[in-house]
Amino acid sequence: MMKTLLVPLGTAALCLPAIAMAQDGDPQRPYTGPVIDVHLHASGAEDNGPAPNGVCPGMAADLRYTGDRSWPAVVVDMMLNPACENPILGPATDEEVMEQTIAEMERRNVIGILSSSAEDFATWSAAAPGSFMRGHALNIDWEDAPPPAEIAEDYDAGEFAVLAEVTNQYGGILADDPSFAPYWAMAEERGIPVGIHIGNGPPGAHSFYPQFRIQSPLQLEEVLRAHPRLRVYVMHAGYPFADEMKALFYYFPQLMVDVGVLQLALTREEYHAFLQDLTEAGFTDRIMFGSDQMNWPGMIGEGIDAINDAPFLTHEQKKAILHDNATRFFAPELAAMRGGD
Repeated sequence: MMKTLLVPLGTAALCLPAIAMAQDGDPQRPYTGPVIDVHLHASGAEDNGPAPNGVCPGMAADLRYTGDRSWPAVVVDMMLNPACENPILGPATDEEVMEQTIAEMERRNVIGILSSSAEDFATWSAAAPGSFMRGHALNIDWEDAPPPAEIAEDYDAGEFAVLAEVTNQYGGILADDPSFAPYWAMAEERGIPVGIHIGNGPPGAHSFYPQFRIQSPLQLEEVLRAHPRLRVYVMHAGYPFADEMKALFYYFPQLMVDVGVLQLALTREEYHAFLQDLTEAGFTDRIMFGSDQMNWPGMIGEGIDAINDAPFLTHEQKKAILHDNATRFFAPELAAMRGGD
């Protein structure tokens, strides 16, 4: 039997603002303000296999490979037939990747650093003016990899803002390899921020990239010692090397990380455990948001939600990761992007 509500309407109405105020004052409420995504790509629809395809968050933790087929063939099947209720889907065409990425950014109030060619950057920027800074992708194992002097000339000409993503790891070239030393020196001299791939590659990376090597963040130690004014952020937060990242954070206060792709590659529990390890050590101010959306635009929202869903983060910590830390680290680049405001 339904009981009669005995609270007078006027009293109930007076209570509503108090409830709203309590929610607004929740120290762990989600952050819903502007977001800076420091790890975006102007990817093509087929950059990660035949399009359209999809991926399941946490897929790397449950692969069940039997070895009876080639690993690349198994991965393609997994993406063409994602085995989860709500996969993150990739569009069928390059144009749709751009359009859906921009739509997701507008929906979540995001601007970001877009690793791209000069041509792709022009196209994406024309489609969404004021949404992107250009990241200059680099792998010195590529046949057409530009020398440091050429990159410096492009930077001086305003062709890009950030040297990222540096993916030498895929060619087996680690951060402290002597062949990359001139690039580090050039970046320090000009004050160019560098985002370098350390940590996760695709599951079974050696099947796709035979020279790929697991790289500890400690490969950066001698680099940072030699270049104290160097502005570096470790992409993928150096996962799974939490202790190594904490050691570097202690000794090199200029070092930052982004959390790109972790919302996909790991189970949510593992991602949160890794993130909690870094934040409980006191390094929330060194962590920046990155989605690494590639050809899956929904990775942006998935990544933002993964931060907001972390039960151990306060509202202020979520705000720091999703916005404030990148605002501080990229202050000169953001000022230039906004016309010096």
